[in-house]
Amino acid sequence: MFRVSRGFLVLLITLVSATLALSACSSPDDSASDGGAPIQVNTSKGSVTINGVPKRIVALGAQWIDVALSFGVTPVAYLDNIQVLTGKPAPWSSDQLKSSTALSTDGVVEQVAKAKPDLILATSYMADGQPEMYSQISKLAPTIPGITGKQIDPWQDMVTFLGTVLRQPEKAKEITAGVDDKVNATKKELPGLNGKTYTMAYMYSNDQIQVLGDPDDGATYLFRSLGMNIAPALVAGFRRNGQPRYPISTENVPLLDSDLLVLTANTDQLMSSLQKLPGYRNLRSVRSGAVSRLSVAEIGGLNEPTPLSIPYLLDKMHPALQKASV
Repeated sequence: MFRVSRGFLVLLITLVSATLALSACSSPDDSASDGGAPIQVNTSKGSVTINGVPKRIVALGAQWIDVALSFGVTPVAYLDNIQVLTGKPAPWSSDQLKSSTALSTDGVVEQVAKAKPDLILATSYMADGQPEMYSQISKLAPTIPGITGKQIDPWQDMVTFLGTVLRQPEKAKEITAGVDDKVNATKKELPGLNGKTYTMAYMYSNDQIQVLGDPDDGATYLFRSLGMNIAPALVAGFRRNGQPRYPISTENVPLLDSDLLVLTANTDQLMSSLQKLPGYRNLRSVRSGAVSRLSVAEIGGLNEPTPLSIPYLLDKMHPALQKASV
């Protein structure tokens, strides 16, 4: 999600780490009675071997949580950056986590150890930004330090990977196809979205608005799939400063001009302040009603796309998308 100073859990999804070269290979006898032949995963942190099908998975990060749940696998314990920020799990996954243990940001290693995992799904930032913590955690069980090393792992790659680990490659294909079908249905229903522009804006202080400018960022997945592009003025800002997400001052509200505005704020008071800023009412999206106000948790689901968040958010944003398509 947009950069907020909340320590390790938020840094999980805001800092770019070194690229990983990851490949999973298994021998032909995956259906062996012992639960499957070992899978060896080569990462920038060394080779990781997963023996058999994991039964006790600890998921560190919102994307891994959702990917596991999409397979019908409830992590024995989880560390959710969205829950750390908002106090509760994301609305698309909360009902499925009632039997799982939520970990706090204090004493992470000890809590993971208590869960007795046989597989730990982590992120590349933990490996590169918190090497001491990663070193301790990776001694507890086979630990995967992210998939690609990108700021946001593509959810499709994560689904494919976990499908291989769980010996459910066909299920992985079904999950991906189901999300694609939902996106394609929206695209077919609203063909006018093709070529339209959008803005993602997050007001996090009285004088700063965070915007997304990198057209290749993981948060653009859904909009790219619908044929939409980030507002050119914001892309130009990214080209100048090199920051995928960067702050603009409140007097620069006109930079938010686009066909669709996806908006959130830390508090209702900040949201109200944003809507009263000079230039806000003149934005094309505001004039047409193509504004989707999302919660902090929901904007997190756009910034970290998952097979659970995408269908939920398509439904949530549908009224605004419909107006933007005209």
